[in-house]
Amino acid sequence: MTNIKNLKKTTIKAEYSRHYPDPLNQSLEGDPLHIEHHILVSRAIDIPEGISKTPNPREQRIDKGIYKKVSESLESTDDLSFHLKNKGITILAHQIEYSADRKSVTLYLGEGDGIADGAHTYEIILKAKADKACPEGQYVKLEVLTGISQDMGPEITGGLNTAVQVDKASLMNLEGEFDWVKETLKKTDFGGKISYKMNQDGAYDIRDILGLMTIFNIKNFPYPQHPKMSYVSKADCLDLYIRDPESFKMLKPILVDILVLHDYIHTQSRELWNKKTGGRAGGMIGLFAPKKSRSNYPLVFMGIETEQKLYDGALYPMLGAMRFLVEQKDGENTYSWKLKSFDEVKSFFDEVASDLVATTYSMSLRYGRKPNPIGKDENHWDNMYKTVALHFYDSERKRGV
Repeated sequence: MTNIKNLKKTTIKAEYSRHYPDPLNQSLEGDPLHIEHHILVSRAIDIPEGISKTPNPREQRIDKGIYKKVSESLESTDDLSFHLKNKGITILAHQIEYSADRKSVTLYLGEGDGIADGAHTYEIILKAKADKACPEGQYVKLEVLTGISQDMGPEITGGLNTAVQVDKASLMNLEGEFDWVKETLKKTDFGGKISYKMNQDGAYDIRDILGLMTIFNIKNFPYPQHPKMSYVSKADCLDLYIRDPESFKMLKPILVDILVLHDYIHTQSRELWNKKTGGRAGGMIGLFAPKKSRSNYPLVFMGIETEQKLYDGALYPMLGAMRFLVEQKDGENTYSWKLKSFDEVKSFFDEVASDLVATTYSMSLRYGRKPNPIGKDENHWDNMYKTVALHFYDSERKRGV
């Protein structure tokens, strides 16, 4: 049993309190459980700072419309029914102790404990207190659950967070499903710019990363299949990850390369086409997004900016064609490049880029210079792939391989 001396202690005043055992209290295997529900009604103004929000799968954004109404309800001095309108706050705790008069409780929070639901309500209350706008007559309901095992915590949190839908990725992050991605990217300059849960700031979120990995998932998209879903639906890419995470983990050795290649194609497509044609990439409407009036486009994975970049509808089939260079070598359980290094992969793209851009531009003209249909065209994905494959075999032939 955990020594409570090693746990974080929080005291909460309660105008009313009661508790009861959970009717489950026995696992499917017949092992005893000791889950208890502790119901508190506290003055909002007495809610303390510093309660951990570790179990909550999303960042709190109390500036959104729905939460502004919650703030207005809390701060009203004419209507003191906040505790009747608001679902309240649910806390997972290791242990709870009541004072003799049951007018206060002490919570002992361990690793993974804290607010599982109602973190937005909690932040709204703290802000109102800081602004001296929290009426003394407003109350809030709290439910403290004790006896919850660490493996049950994420499932309970997922079930509770339904008032504002928590996306699958947020809950998967809570369960540690993306820890390997974080570990892979933590040494890069952009590792901290990826968001893994709802409302967390980031240049990209984990669904974007999974979409780019889907492009190179040669197990699930062996030729002649093409990973169009990477462009069409991030949700489908996430579902594919849920069904077959191991095929994504096989990309770990080249994950950083894939992300950098994403940005590299943005820059090199334009530069190489301009070099070949004398500087007319800027006029390729429907292929390259126009220049911004006051800023450039950030390329996060390369840590640079560019005046123009490809539309995703044009970019994704190009990037998809480069998966031809990915293989699983005999005896290995990961993917790697067919070429000797990532530098060679980039050099290879430099050689084939003008052909890819030309084909993409022709497709753009067919669709009235609209990029979206390009990314959905199965034949275009196939032509891109064949262009890379033919260039690869031609290069091998010239080298006498």
